[in-house]
Amino acid sequence: MEVVEVEGFANRFRELLAENIRKLLDYKIELMDREISEGWRVFHVIEVLLSEILPPPVINELGRQYEEESLRCKLWCKPGQHESSYTSSFLERFKAQPECRAGYRNFLHPGTLDPALGSLRHCYDRTVNDVIRERLVTHNSNIKFEIRALMEAWYIEAAGRGVLTSPLYLRDMDPQVPERTNGVPLAEDALYWKAVHQNRQRIVMNAEEFAAFTKPEWNLRLMAQMAPDFTYSPSLSTGKRLVFVQDGNSPLAWALMIDKTDGSTTYRYPPRLVLIDRMQKKKLKDEHIIFTNVIEQPFVGYTDGARCLETELLYFLPRSRRLIGFYAPFLGEAMSYASQRG
Repeated sequence: MEVVEVEGFANRFRELLAENIRKLLDYKIELMDREISEGWRVFHVIEVLLSEILPPPVINELGRQYEEESLRCKLWCKPGQHESSYTSSFLERFKAQPECRAGYRNFLHPGTLDPALGSLRHCYDRTVNDVIRERLVTHNSNIKFEIRALMEAWYIEAAGRGVLTSPLYLRDMDPQVPERTNGVPLAEDALYWKAVHQNRQRIVMNAEEFAAFTKPEWNLRLMAQMAPDFTYSPSLSTGKRLVFVQDGNSPLAWALMIDKTDGSTTYRYPPRLVLIDRMQKKKLKDEHIIFTNVIEQPFVGYTDGARCLETELLYFLPRSRRLIGFYAPFLGEAMSYASQRG
């Protein structure tokens, strides 16, 4: 596509998504619920736990407005940049004026917890804070350590789906008796809470497979087997960014990027779903990316063996294909608009 067409398309695509921001949020929640039902709880562990312990509604209209405005900000944030060109007066008031948060309910983003619970500050959803405090005092449960324990247990469960790599190394754990540490406040007693929220097994790093996270070979092999519809592009890739382009003939193409361009020594997961010009020939840089998926999910990534790569791809590849399907009608309308303008 010509530069003018690309710019016209990108702006129109974002406008269409912004105009349908409620549909975008609804799909984000629908996708999360579907993935949880399919057994991928580990990638939504906080939301799973909060939705189970909170009284309804787990998200209300004020919470939805917060999510919608946050998505708008992401829509208008160019790839490789942290600042959005969209200014939300709602978010500015929400963060600066506590009275604007009265009644806010949002299990997707409750904010950080009360310092008394061993966490940070700016807890927006006070109901979450009250429920977690009550669980700490009356049910002997610290959500921070509970989440850590569930995350590892559920990851071990999810990793059992892999068939292309060696199983995780697991170590059986001896049961521990919780004992309070003298002089340490309850919420801050890490040794005690680790004993309360303990797992029967722990993942042990497979040192022989650590190269899977620093060298490209494992990613290339797994992607070729698991996602043959996303072809590896040597011309777009570098040693720090592996680019896999979805097959097709359209002027624009969806691509998956597995990279370590943030300075990490290991490839970063999840892969990023981006839209690029199919005619792009040079090494793909952030400025070449036309659009980056905004329905993101904080990701539980492990580097304990090649099975981790397979597990995370087993989760992320279907998710990416579903997102591509969701974006398709908006993409088609924006491309039609750009061609007419061109």
